[in-house]
Amino acid sequence: MLQKVDSTRLPTQLLWGISFIVILLLFTQSVYFYINTKANHQQQLDSLRETLIERQRSRLATELHDAEQVVDRMFAEAAVLLKQQSRLHTRHALALMNSLYQRYHLQLSEKEMKQMLIEALRGLRFFDGRGYFFIDQMDGVAVLLPIAPHVEGESLLDNQDDTGHFIMRGLIDAVSNEQRAGYSYYRWYAPENDRQMKQKIAYVEVFEPYNWIVGTGDYIHQVEKDLIPKVFDYIRNIRFGETGYVAVQAREGTLLVSNVTPEKEGLNFLTDSNRVHRSAADKVTKTALNGGGYVLYEWFRSGSDKTSQKLSLVGPVNDRNWILIAGIFQDELNQLIAKQRDRLNTELRQSSVNMVIVLTLIGLFAIVITQSYSRWLKRRFHRYQDNIDKQQTMLHQTAESLKLSGLIVESAYEGIAVCDPQNRILKVNSAFTRITGYEEAEIVGNTPALLGSGRHDKGFYLQMWKRLNAQGFWRGEIWNKRKNGEIYPQILSITAYKDLTGKVQNYIAIFNDITQRVEVEQQLRSMAETDPLTGLGNRRTLMACLDRDLAAADRYGAPDTALLFVDLDHFKAVNDTYGHDIGDAVLIEVANCLKRCLRDSDLACRIGGDEFVAVVQLQAKEDLEQLEALSSRLLNELVKPVLLSGVEIELSCSVGVSIRDGVGDDGISLMKRADQALYEAKRRGRGRVVFYSEEVSVSPSPAEAENL
Repeated sequence: MLQKVDSTRLPTQLLWGISFIVILLLFTQSVYFYINTKANHQQQLDSLRETLIERQRSRLATELHDAEQVVDRMFAEAAVLLKQQSRLHTRHALALMNSLYQRYHLQLSEKEMKQMLIEALRGLRFFDGRGYFFIDQMDGVAVLLPIAPHVEGESLLDNQDDTGHFIMRGLIDAVSNEQRAGYSYYRWYAPENDRQMKQKIAYVEVFEPYNWIVGTGDYIHQVEKDLIPKVFDYIRNIRFGETGYVAVQAREGTLLVSNVTPEKEGLNFLTDSNRVHRSAADKVTKTALNGGGYVLYEWFRSGSDKTSQKLSLVGPVNDRNWILIAGIFQDELNQLIAKQRDRLNTELRQSSVNMVIVLTLIGLFAIVITQSYSRWLKRRFHRYQDNIDKQQTMLHQTAESLKLSGLIVESAYEGIAVCDPQNRILKVNSAFTRITGYEEAEIVGNTPALLGSGRHDKGFYLQMWKRLNAQGFWRGEIWNKRKNGEIYPQILSITAYKDLTGKVQNYIAIFNDITQRVEVEQQLRSMAETDPLTGLGNRRTLMACLDRDLAAADRYGAPDTALLFVDLDHFKAVNDTYGHDIGDAVLIEVANCLKRCLRDSDLACRIGGDEFVAVVQLQAKEDLEQLEALSSRLLNELVKPVLLSGVEIELSCSVGVSIRDGVGDDGISLMKRADQALYEAKRRGRGRVVFYSEEVSVSPSPAEAENL
């Protein structure tokens, strides 16, 4: 049974209760103010320390970066000079070779001419006797190598340096450009130590008559040796602030450069008897070996036997056994922080006294106000009690209804979002969070534009809103983006809920993730358009792309199209001899070769068995001669032996080429002409390229085709 409330004593009780609460709040506020002020002061000190340290770190980073830039620039001069000299010597050698070739190539056989050119360069030396000329073929066979004549005539394609770089392939890549010349970087055994490789730069250029790669080079470290004293002098002159300077230490612990303690240059601090030296050098070395960073350690001030904390930024010098150290002592920072702490403590004491006086006056005034308030509260008490009882009943009913609605929304599998009339998100369910990755606290208050994928243009959304405003409903497939950046498809329904006047109150969006359905559709489409063995396009893809390109050429004057029909010679013998597994591997290797040889604008397809087709887009600047070069290069790549499962298989193929005749030419006729050219290539003995012409336009008889 409820006790009856004594309305005469209640205001008095409320007065004393409120007075106690006011006093308690004032006391609590005083304590809070003191603690909060003290914490703010400490935060200011911490912020000041972090700011000063950050400035020091920024200064150290700047100084170290500047030092690294200058060091790199100085040593880069060695590389530039070496590149210039290598290029000059190579050009002189080519001039000599061209002069001999022009004078004697009509009088001598090709073999005698080549031997004359080789011997003319074999004995030439420069770079203090280290430099020599070398000659290689484009297929990697060494023609001239004076330091190792026993490998001349052998392929050096698989020759690597100690980093795994293929030296010969790098030289071939250097001349694989329009200029047919360039530089190659690799490592090779230095003359002073035939067991250790060092960085070398070579300039190479093509000798056109025989398509030879001719070049020379030298070791960078030979030129860099003369630059080291100049680099050390520059570092000794770097000073910043009152105590900042830059030093250089070797990775094994030896001090190389220090403008503050030059007398200690040459000492190994890692093995030094002084514990401070060893500890600091150990931290610096470990940090540098891990990629560099900031280090805090004890170090001796200049001219003193006492240590102070020192903050340094260390970093390894690339390709060099050096560690750059930019450091500054922390004494100035500590003194500034101590002075700021004393000032803040004085302010805190004065603020505390003022706060006690003000809060006491506020407390007395609050008690007077409380007495007046208690009288007014007595009159209002009964009236409020009745209203509260009625409101509690209504709130209970409303809460039960809202709870039921919330359960329905949360249990839905579809993602649901409720937006206000300005399209700001008010509420989402758990399925929304599961699908999009956004928690409710992250998404509420934002618009659905946060989920946009960027795949739909402005017109798409204008049409969506036009229909939604006109009909009050929109449904369709749309691409959106999850929180992790993943773009996915969904089926989205949006409903506009309006009041009796027709004004929009809310927008309700319900959507499903249809990623799996779209992926299955894409997989089926890929299976229908791709050869499963080689990954190339199939006949369906070929004809679709060919018809499209020919139509574009007719309508828009797009580049002409050429068709290369490639067929392996005697492929049945490979299957019969080595088995279908090896045969499949050969087909895959042929497909990879086609991908390497063709450009991005071209298309390679396998249309069945050992038959491949390449669609080549001819640019305006390209002529028949360039197409012939492409066909010959492709043929040369395809007839190279293939090593599979330890077995070297000799391959051969025939290529038939047809070119679009003119407007109205279709893919079937282009395929037919390429097929006729292919049969002509097989009739002439296989292993060759034949371009379609009127002479080969007559198709072979069935018996001839079977024999070919």
